[in-house]
Amino acid sequence: MQKILSFLLPALAAISILVMNLTRGFSIPGKFLMIVFAAIAIYFFPTMMEVF
Repeated sequence: MQKILSFLLPALAAISILVMNLTRGFSIPGKFLMIVFAAIAIYFFPTMMEVF
């Protein structure tokens, strides 16, 4: 469960920031946070795949 959440939470955060950027306009902090959370999710993706 922890391995799945370590991927899922940053991925959901990146998606929500993307949606917020699309609806309210892009900003520098928004782009930066989206890239950071997406990178964290990509980093934990192989760990999540071990579960399956």
